[in-house]
Amino acid sequence: MFPAVFALILFIAIILLIMLDVLDHTAAALIGGIIAIFYLASIWPTWRAAVIFADPSSPYQLLPEHFNTEVFAYFFNKWVDLPTLILILSMLVITEVSKDSGVFQFIVIKAIKFSGGDTRKLLIIFCLLSFGMTTILTQITTMLIMGTLIFLACDALETNPAPYLISVALVTNVGGITSLIASVPAMLIAGATLYTFEWFIVNIMPLGLTLLAITIFIVLRLFRKDFIVPRRSRVDDLLEIDEWELVPDRLVFYRTAILLIVIIVGFVTIGSLGLTFLVALGGALAFVTLSGFRPGEIFKEIEWSVIFFFMGLFFLVGLMEEFGVLETIGHGILALTGGNAFFATFLMVWISGLTSGFVDNIPVTLTFIPVVQILSIGPPALPVGNLWASLLVGAVLGGCLTPIASAANVLAVTIAEKEERPLPKNTFLRTGVILTLVFLLISTGYLFLRILIFPIPAP
Repeated sequence: MFPAVFALILFIAIILLIMLDVLDHTAAALIGGIIAIFYLASIWPTWRAAVIFADPSSPYQLLPEHFNTEVFAYFFNKWVDLPTLILILSMLVITEVSKDSGVFQFIVIKAIKFSGGDTRKLLIIFCLLSFGMTTILTQITTMLIMGTLIFLACDALETNPAPYLISVALVTNVGGITSLIASVPAMLIAGATLYTFEWFIVNIMPLGLTLLAITIFIVLRLFRKDFIVPRRSRVDDLLEIDEWELVPDRLVFYRTAILLIVIIVGFVTIGSLGLTFLVALGGALAFVTLSGFRPGEIFKEIEWSVIFFFMGLFFLVGLMEEFGVLETIGHGILALTGGNAFFATFLMVWISGLTSGFVDNIPVTLTFIPVVQILSIGPPALPVGNLWASLLVGAVLGGCLTPIASAANVLAVTIAEKEERPLPKNTFLRTGVILTLVFLLISTGYLFLRILIFPIPAP
């Protein structure tokens, strides 16, 4: 079997195992990664000879003829993006401490009180808070915090929590495009391009704010029949909630708030030098040291499986890149666009967006990163800044399409089931489809406008 065909079949098989929930996603990715390495090892002598024959200047001539630890180390360094893994792990630590400190729970309770028991205003407040929290935390942490507090508020007001959970899940997807640390696809693209925190704020935040306003407008219309006027006694009960009861330790609360501000400043300043992962790592170490929580407790709560999931995917995508699969896809898209920047932008937004609606956006992003790199060098070379932005908005916003398309959506469904009030799947799907189509249309228009007026900077 040709190596390229094997790599493509292996990748598709692993993605199907993950999509169909046949295997745990981390186990599936690791199995795929192990198979990728063993397959490369099995063909290494002949593959190395073939590559050197085709290109005498290939670095493979400096590697041993037989697959050993030196060869594995070479491909590990080539395929695995260590700075991005450090960034993701650091953000897992930071968000875990932030979640347990009560800072964001405190803010949300204050906001609930500000609504005065008005159910429409409450939805708007939840959407605004979710968007803001996602920008400085991650989608998953935002959903975990908001999900619990949505049920608290809705139970107090005797109103249906479904519109709030669905709206917040979709808004966290919108927030996922707005900063370097807001979502995993954003972190992956930043790792591949060295785009800074400022690049996201200047170029993507305007689109995110526009989509936030449109989301609020649409969900208020779609769920208008669910907004009730609660009894005065229930509103009084809600207003009597003491936000400090959700804060385990006030000293930890203040330390966490200060550290979050320092880290954001670090992302904006030091991160502009391409050292975002070091800022995140330093922030994580500071959180572990100064938070007041025992390090063992923090590390016990972290989802370590995420790191191994990424390593497996890096191996799978690396194998496809090694055997030219992604180069073929890139040149195919390039030929299809005919060198037209507008058509290339349209294809990247809609292909990555619709694919992410059915496949987790992480493998979609990892797969298309090398494709964008190929498109950017042409010939003819296409506007690379626009292509990276297209991949970002398509991969992240496509996660709104179905209830299983993003981690935020899955968490919303899981939280509702845990509370024994499952979300109506048809309602979630209908809302997601409507918003995804609107998001992709508006994003395409925004990116077209940027090509004409103010091109998005290349890495």
